[in-house]
Amino acid sequence: MVTVGDLMAHFEEIAWWVDWNDTNDVIMHGAAEDEVEGIAVGWIASDRAVREAAERGANLFVSHEGLFYPLPGEEESVERTFQERRELLDSLGMSVVRCHDTWDRMPEIGIPDAWATWLGFATEERETTSFYKICLTGGMALDALATVIVGRCAELGQTSALVVGDGSRFVRRMAVGTGAITRLTEMMRLEPDVILATDDGVTWTRDVLYDMGMDVPMIVVSHPVSELPGMMRLAEDLGEQFPDGPVRYQPIDYPRTVSAR
Repeated sequence: MVTVGDLMAHFEEIAWWVDWNDTNDVIMHGAAEDEVEGIAVGWIASDRAVREAAERGANLFVSHEGLFYPLPGEEESVERTFQERRELLDSLGMSVVRCHDTWDRMPEIGIPDAWATWLGFATEERETTSFYKICLTGGMALDALATVIVGRCAELGQTSALVVGDGSRFVRRMAVGTGAITRLTEMMRLEPDVILATDDGVTWTRDVLYDMGMDVPMIVVSHPVSELPGMMRLAEDLGEQFPDGPVRYQPIDYPRTVSAR
């Protein structure tokens, strides 16, 4: 029987770039000796996601993001939600493991490369220690590129994107980031024609104004949409590594876009 500890040992074996004495990749709920009957892999272990996972036979949830949001725990309302989440997990018999630092740099099938593959462009090779990928668009107008990207995002639940810059400007070399790791100063060093960032990685008063000053077009999508393809690939990989029990990708609920009619 596979245990939670076996899964953690697998992550430690493959991720040489992770400092295992200082990492986000830990058992967030449950214990190493907990036996695994089924695994759900999802971007975040929301209440809805863990309930659905349990209904599908999982008792281990592998989450990319944290179990508790970074708000001060001494606030009564925050601590109440934390406690309610712990009680829910206990009632479901659900262990939760975080796979963040491992998968944020995993070659080929991890978060950065899986996102670039999902977008469908040719790419330049990424160093394992880098969070950024260069996609080669072949040359197209900014608005046309944004339309292609939104089309790919629509399959993941997002139907719009923020675009910064002249829509008719031709771009060929796109620096692509994921999650909250879209630091524009670092991405600018890659000398891109356009940047694909996320809403958790940029802010208006800091990054968008800086980007406009640098005169580099930018497209912004949501944090989760850029990481869902990588989590799908993680589910596939764990299914191959642990074939004795069912491993399923768990869709998550996240804010959607609504257009005016």
